[in-house]
Amino acid sequence: MMRKIHPYSFRSHVAVFLAIITVMSGLSSLIVSSLISRNTLTIEVRQSEYELAMTLLQLDKETELRTDELIPILERTNLQASFIAEDDPALDPVRDMLSDTEIVTFNSYQDIPVTCVHTSSGLVSIMPTGNFNIYTSAMTRVMSVCLFFMAIFLLASLVGSKHISHPVTELTDAMNRISKGDFDVRVPENGTGEVGALMRSFNRMTEALGRTSYVQKDFISSVSHEFKTPLASIKGYARLLNMPGLTDADRMEYTRMITTETDRLVRLSDTMLRLTALESQAKSTIQEPFFLDEQVRQIIVRMQAVWQEKKIDWDLDMQCVQICSDKALLEQVWTNLIQNAIKFSPENSRIHIRIWSEEDYAFFRIEDHGLGMTQEQMDHIYDRFYQADRSRSSEGVGLGLSLVHRILDILSGHISVKSEP
Repeated sequence: MMRKIHPYSFRSHVAVFLAIITVMSGLSSLIVSSLISRNTLTIEVRQSEYELAMTLLQLDKETELRTDELIPILERTNLQASFIAEDDPALDPVRDMLSDTEIVTFNSYQDIPVTCVHTSSGLVSIMPTGNFNIYTSAMTRVMSVCLFFMAIFLLASLVGSKHISHPVTELTDAMNRISKGDFDVRVPENGTGEVGALMRSFNRMTEALGRTSYVQKDFISSVSHEFKTPLASIKGYARLLNMPGLTDADRMEYTRMITTETDRLVRLSDTMLRLTALESQAKSTIQEPFFLDEQVRQIIVRMQAVWQEKKIDWDLDMQCVQICSDKALLEQVWTNLIQNAIKFSPENSRIHIRIWSEEDYAFFRIEDHGLGMTQEQMDHIYDRFYQADRSRSSEGVGLGLSLVHRILDILSGHISVKSEP
């Protein structure tokens, strides 16, 4: 038989801790308050005895009733009066005082207040009834009050433990949901101090895990969809290479097609990784000043071999514009736009680029003389894998403008297109 292991309960531990503190505080206060209450109770008893003695002495002087007749009338439920002999040894501590005054109060050997009063019939002692005990009475009074407040404190401990453990309970539930693959869970961040910091850290962690999960799922989904065509082509050409009787020209052509499709897969993988990573990015934290016109010039120079082959001319109207943004991300934007312009421009054509600034905004405009697009085509140019000109599908993967659009979203930019066939 295996011993059952009970799960850890933060709330129960907090409740037990608070309860122990409450009990210890109650016991400490019980000891202190019992001493205070005993003194208070002694004073109250002395006062009651003195008031009864004064009444007895006054009535003894003003009425014809004997003392033994007055005692039954004046006795109270918690006090008793009786005659006492003047030679009683118990009066030795206060005998001198009795000779000078009519009323004397002292404490007996049991620490009980006793009041003696001289009457016409003799010496009368007034004291609590026989079942009265100063310690027991004080402790009873203190215990009643102490138990009442301990009950309140214990109730407050339960409520407090629930309040204190509530964030931990929420975190536990959230972690259970994360373990099942739910990365959209968030916990409230309205806590203060260390608890609030823990909640905020947890949400940041969950957000990061969600982005990672999204990148993985989206990449796998996109790969499985878009890799089918080039992989099928590679498989088909590989089978053709195994056919007997191939000429050298056919073999070279099939090999070239396999290489082309392989290059396309490489470009597709690289672009998809960059785009998927950008999809999970909320905003760029990199801000650096640089000259926009100089960045575009450098990109054009790097592509010189491509546009010179098509004998493309450039019409550049670029003002000196300095901006503060993510330089690396914007370089991808201009690279994709210029590549598209070169790819869709006919030979011996011209590409126009203009850069200028107005107020706090920088503008980039590129214009080519390609075939143009219909309105329906323009409505989908930012969709993933969309290619308006299917005849050029081997030259791209249909992700360039999706990448551009996402980067500009991150950088709080805007892109628009005007075209017609």
